[in-house]
Amino acid sequence: MRRWVLALAPLVLIAVGVLFWWMRDPAIPTAEVPALPDAEGNPVAGLEKPLPMDETVELRWTDEETGAEEVWKVTRRATDPEDRVPDLAMPEPDPNAGSHVPDESARTLLAMGLESWKRGEIRGAMAQLREAIEVDPDDPLPRTQYGRLNMLAMEYSEALPHLERAAALQPSDPQVWLDLATLYQKALVLDRSWEAHRRAEELVGDGAIYQDEANGFWLVEGTSILP
Repeated sequence: MRRWVLALAPLVLIAVGVLFWWMRDPAIPTAEVPALPDAEGNPVAGLEKPLPMDETVELRWTDEETGAEEVWKVTRRATDPEDRVPDLAMPEPDPNAGSHVPDESARTLLAMGLESWKRGEIRGAMAQLREAIEVDPDDPLPRTQYGRLNMLAMEYSEALPHLERAAALQPSDPQVWLDLATLYQKALVLDRSWEAHRRAEELVGDGAIYQDEANGFWLVEGTSILP
């Protein structure tokens, strides 16, 4: 009997090994890295050659089921602050901003817009903040709140001129630069995002800056994106 057990033991071990092999997790296929064109149109596979930061690159994706093709235009894909493009064209301070006296009616519209925002009446808030900007275009506060609200709505192109103008009107406020850093980051203009973040750090220090986890906004400690 003992001889039979010893003789069958290797067969049992082989059977158990085959069973475990059959029950193993299926192998996950590895997707091929698509070849992307460089500035001259030559294919660049993987990371063998860095893509140009100051050129527009088209990423083409094809839906396997429908055959529909989607094209993404991507620019400035730097992943290191040292690689950023030197010509950033950041907002320049307005020399007349310091002497500006805010219009009271514009500040009233601003307060009304923020109250509408708190109540969740976004369209009304947008209209009231736009009207405040029209009444007093040199007041940075309505532009800041209007730009933030548009960022939350993912209307980045609408937010951009107002946040840039707010930075020009109030360049000593670190939060206006962090608002721009957030906007540039969301729009994938990473070199400008780093530069705006750097300017905020110069004013307040890196230790006083944090990123809101809910919306991804860069904020000065004690500041909230919501009114």
